[in-house]
Amino acid sequence: MPRAPPPPPPPPKEQTPNDEQQDYDPYNYTSTRQGSYTSPNLQSSNPMTPKTEDPEDLYSASPPRHTKQPLPHQSNSPFSSPPSQPIPGRAPPRQSLDVQRTSTSIRRSMDAPRASAEHESIAGDVDLGQASQWWRQPGTPPPVFQNRRDVVYEVEESSTTRRGGRQSVTKLVYVLYMDYSQTVITALFDAQNPAEVALEQHHEAPPARMRQDQLEDAHSHFGAHIAEEANSKKDTIVGDGSPHGLVLGLLSSLPDVLLPVGTRAYGALVYANLANATVQQFDEIRPGDIVTFRNAKFQGHRGPMHSKYSVEIGKPDHVAVVVDWDGTKKKVRAWEQGRENKKVKMESFKLSDMRSGEAKVWRVMSRKWVGWEGQN
Repeated sequence: MPRAPPPPPPPPKEQTPNDEQQDYDPYNYTSTRQGSYTSPNLQSSNPMTPKTEDPEDLYSASPPRHTKQPLPHQSNSPFSSPPSQPIPGRAPPRQSLDVQRTSTSIRRSMDAPRASAEHESIAGDVDLGQASQWWRQPGTPPPVFQNRRDVVYEVEESSTTRRGGRQSVTKLVYVLYMDYSQTVITALFDAQNPAEVALEQHHEAPPARMRQDQLEDAHSHFGAHIAEEANSKKDTIVGDGSPHGLVLGLLSSLPDVLLPVGTRAYGALVYANLANATVQQFDEIRPGDIVTFRNAKFQGHRGPMHSKYSVEIGKPDHVAVVVDWDGTKKKVRAWEQGRENKKVKMESFKLSDMRSGEAKVWRVMSRKWVGWEGQN
């Protein structure tokens, strides 16, 4: 009996998503990775849980894209960062003190000149020497001012008769310093009993610095007369033959002129030169002005052969009377005496060649400039 044909082999088993042999496809969102854990369904136990949509519906359409702004501290590049945006409702961040300091916190140098010191004056309280009873001697100042060459003082004395015939004496002492500040001392006493005295002192600041027009006007009072007198003294000896004696001899004929204070102050300042490091000029240097030198050393070239020269002037002080001034060459010609010989002669000083020391030019002033009345 013939055999029947064998049955066909069974078809291969179809793989299902739950098949253990299924490979994981990362791009297939409906597949489940082998050995993945499936959480139990908690929807039935929690009625507040919203219903989950079908996975096919979740991925059937692309979700809308939202551009997320980076936080201020985030950066897309390791080398640059986007500008930070201020957060509303918050104060801006404080800057570190080590990063930046404002210019107002710069400390002043101790070497720098101080404003308060620049306006200080020499005049100040002094010992009135009450034990010496100086007010009993006519024309005598307190002991602290006696035999001093760096001040000028004048004494005024007046008396009044009171009831009973008693005589009251008032003595005023005006002391002028080199910066033209003043100390005024008052002594009030009884002529019959001078030991009983009331002493007072007060001080006045120097006059205000003069404007250029005021300096020009001051020169018209004395400058021309001083220049003419100096020209007439050529090859003569004035006073004691010293440099200071020349100036005193020229000013003595002017009754209302303010006499020099010591050997360093001769009126209102016109020009000041400190070793050519600091130069100030308030008016043109004019004939009849007074030029002073203090510990000055000059070095340079002069003459048609431009020969070198070196000279020291003013050890410690020297003074001369201006003849003329060359502003281009910075050269002043002046009458002097007592430096190389006692006779008056003309000398030139090139101020631009001054290497050390100081040079100043003064404008001779009247007594009213410091509030003094009357004549010398």
